[in-house]
Amino acid sequence: MIDISVLFWGFVVRTLQALAEASPTILCGFVVAGVLRRMAGPEGVRRAFGGGGWRGLLRAWGIGMLLPVCALGVIPIAREMRRAGVPSGTILAFVLAAPHINPLSLLYGLTMSSPLALLGFAACSLVMALGAGAVWDMAFAKPGETVEPPPEPMPPHGLKRLATVLHAAAREACGPSSLYILAGLVGTGLLSAALPFGMFGNSMHADDVTAPLVMTAVAVPGYNAPLQGMMVLGLMFDHGNSVGAAFVLYELGIGINLGLIAWLAVVFRPRRTLAWLGMVTALAVILGYGLEIPLAPPKGGTGGHTHAFDGFSNPFPSGSPVGATEAGQRVGAKVQVLEVFGLAGIGLLLLLGGVLSAFDRRGRVEAWLTRGGERPLRPNARFWERPIPGPALVVIAAIGLLLFSIVGVYQYYDAPSALIDEMVQVKADAVVAARTGSRAEAARNLERLDTLARRAEVGSYLRKWQVDAAARKRGEDFRLRIEALRDAVRDERMPLTEIQKLIPPLEASFREFRQAFVDGRIGGGLPEGVRP
Repeated sequence: MIDISVLFWGFVVRTLQALAEASPTILCGFVVAGVLRRMAGPEGVRRAFGGGGWRGLLRAWGIGMLLPVCALGVIPIAREMRRAGVPSGTILAFVLAAPHINPLSLLYGLTMSSPLALLGFAACSLVMALGAGAVWDMAFAKPGETVEPPPEPMPPHGLKRLATVLHAAAREACGPSSLYILAGLVGTGLLSAALPFGMFGNSMHADDVTAPLVMTAVAVPGYNAPLQGMMVLGLMFDHGNSVGAAFVLYELGIGINLGLIAWLAVVFRPRRTLAWLGMVTALAVILGYGLEIPLAPPKGGTGGHTHAFDGFSNPFPSGSPVGATEAGQRVGAKVQVLEVFGLAGIGLLLLLGGVLSAFDRRGRVEAWLTRGGERPLRPNARFWERPIPGPALVVIAAIGLLLFSIVGVYQYYDAPSALIDEMVQVKADAVVAARTGSRAEAARNLERLDTLARRAEVGSYLRKWQVDAAARKRGEDFRLRIEALRDAVRDERMPLTEIQKLIPPLEASFREFRQAFVDGRIGGGLPEGVRP
């Protein structure tokens, strides 16, 4: 029997979680679109992306690698590229490259996954981005399809030009881009809600030849944020899951979603889009099976049950009592420093765009901001009034956004010593809930504890650029203890006495984790006066 309550709240939770995870990269997409529109201009955008041919494809890959965007955040940028007259093959190469070939996601992936595997994935992804763009130009592009717009007056240099960037970003946020982004989020929510809780907990094993195909069926319509996708890849390598399925997730799960497919279908027509998408999907699956040979995990390393794919299905078991409070707690757990900034920024852009749409339908604000156009440089011009070439502006904006995102990453992935107090409190709450039989509360706190442990490990790596093998082993053991207790509290058939037996090993593993990542030593007891 279908549980309507579970389906509804599962859809709400997964949609809002996806929005929270995507918010920083969506905000980046709107800002970059504004920079391209008002600081580079159509001609500057075309010069920055190098026109058609291999030069344009390589430029698209290079710029995409610098931008911290996701498969939803690329939509406003791709729309501006299209408006500026960039060739369609170059746009498609950018669309495939930008979501997952970016230093932030690669840096995170290198801390949680096999470096050799991630480098292999990145190389194959480069081949796919360039190949997909080239195949489109040769087989799917139509003569005269790319139209260069007439020259546009650029706003004066200085503060007015900066204001026009904000104006363009706000207008874009209240335009078709948000509808496509919403389609991607809603599609992900519907897909996840329809799949039963824990459906993939025992799937995607290394010896399962169908694993890449199963992952394809989930990854193409769903949305995965770059950092969240990399976290899943780390779990897949931890559990010895299929390398082919991992590559499909990396290429299609992080790089494609229903919103992006909808935009491509509207712009390039459904038949051509589906043919091109089928070609890209088939190539990703073939490369995934090819990577199984050199990167397969050792025999005997195939994991059993895993929570790596919990995000692909409904967060609530059928029949469980679910309401707004539980759903709000699930969504709130996903909102951290970066997400707060991203959601607030998108909210401000929507507010500004809504006000402009309601009270400035004739575009008087835009006309005032662009009045006078570019003027010759005055001898006594201030430094912010000095012109910068359009292509240079694109690169400067990309590097600026990248640096800002890196600062945000260091804030989110704080030093282990700064996270330990929160970990102690969350662990205590989880243990108390497990001892008293509050299963839902225990599972929620254990999930949060697992996230904090991963943040601590990544934070340690970002500050030392290495993680000792013994410390990494302590981290893996601690997360396995968390997973074992979480499985137990979620199993309604598990007696409370059996659950309580799993608590002392978790406590001991946490002490070892703390010794490794906070106290900086392995083995022995905690320093005198330090509470576990």
